[in-house]
Amino acid sequence: MPVPQLSDGAQVSLTKHPLLFKAFSWMAENPYSEQYNPEGIINAGVAANATIKHILINKLNSIAGTFIDSDLDYNSPNGELDLRSEIASVFNRHFYPVDPVSPDHIVVTNGCTSGIEMLAFAMCNPGDHILIPSPCYGALENDMNLRPRAVATPVKLPLEESMSVSQISYFERAIADIERSGGRSKVLFLMSPHNPLGVSYPRDVMRRFFEFARRHDLFVVVDEIYALSVFDRSEIVAPFESVLSWHDLDSYIDPASVVVLHGLSKDFGLNGFRMGWVLSPWNKDLLQVLGCYSGFGYRPAYTDRIITTFLSDHAFVDSMLDISQRRLADNYAHTVEFFDAHNIRHIPCTAGHFIWCRLPNSACAKALLSMDLISLADVVDTKWTVDNELVVWEKIVKQNHIYMPSGRAFCSNEPGWFRFTFAIDKDQLRVVLKRLADVC
Repeated sequence: MPVPQLSDGAQVSLTKHPLLFKAFSWMAENPYSEQYNPEGIINAGVAANATIKHILINKLNSIAGTFIDSDLDYNSPNGELDLRSEIASVFNRHFYPVDPVSPDHIVVTNGCTSGIEMLAFAMCNPGDHILIPSPCYGALENDMNLRPRAVATPVKLPLEESMSVSQISYFERAIADIERSGGRSKVLFLMSPHNPLGVSYPRDVMRRFFEFARRHDLFVVVDEIYALSVFDRSEIVAPFESVLSWHDLDSYIDPASVVVLHGLSKDFGLNGFRMGWVLSPWNKDLLQVLGCYSGFGYRPAYTDRIITTFLSDHAFVDSMLDISQRRLADNYAHTVEFFDAHNIRHIPCTAGHFIWCRLPNSACAKALLSMDLISLADVVDTKWTVDNELVVWEKIVKQNHIYMPSGRAFCSNEPGWFRFTFAIDKDQLRVVLKRLADVC
């Protein structure tokens, strides 16, 4: 008996399998447990801040309480006023906005994934391009394309120019190529602090991005999801400066073109609560559209109530963020010391939960030799290639029991790069680094 055919869009979706998520089923089958499965796979790939998990669990248990009548009702899909007021307070205390952030500037979503998808729907027609500096967060293609059908377009940059104003020339060429092929660019998507590089864009680079966007009539989405996970504020590094704090933003771009993303997952270590927010003090029409879309991304009323209570304890939140930043700095220093001792090249970072690192060619050769894919005579000349990177990565996950995503998942220009998450339990960090020593 014939079955009706799925839509064209649904059939395309069947072919989408983000590399970033490929190893999740392997981890689920063999998860690490110090007590029950000490040889299991350690998750050093997902960007989740486990350094503060016990603080969070204790706090959440203290406020969870019992269910109340309102937990059984529909809540506001774009966030109750009390919740948006507490989110606004986070911005006003920590992002140093030029003008105070109001609850009316905020739309709450069920995670930043939903926020990005909603923005793609609001800003793009199907087929419109969203320009993203590469390397970039690997799930953005799904977020922007799976349903909105916008085209996530990584702009490949030499790694040494990733924080330089010179990169603007690559964006000019990319937008010209798109126009020559009959396409249209609508959005510039930036992450600052950067994922996966873990650094903030210097102010002059951001200024050039805004001027570029103005020239080409682009929206600019600035994802500041790691803004409160900055752990190095020394004078020799570019400081994080929220776009909300720019006194002269309108000198470079119409602020109505600019949107900010933030949420619970990274800075607050609450990935599982699935709550993000989109902020635009300057574009009421966009916020109204996002409010219309928000009905498709409800969060439970209970979740909204618990998080409102959680965020309302300002002394706790601010103290927790301070502890988080100190623990991130400590884990980062421990990891970098190991990397330097084992000839693992890495990009120095100042924020976030991970390090962008390149394993030595010897790690590639050792893995391929163990699988009989090269001979002993080939070892000296073996280098990372696009073809062997995923083969070696799969072995690292399945046999060395380390999950860290390969650079391919982040649109890396050069094979052999990986994103290593150091924001894990300190004991697990020691174990996973010992395993990584065996890999190298």
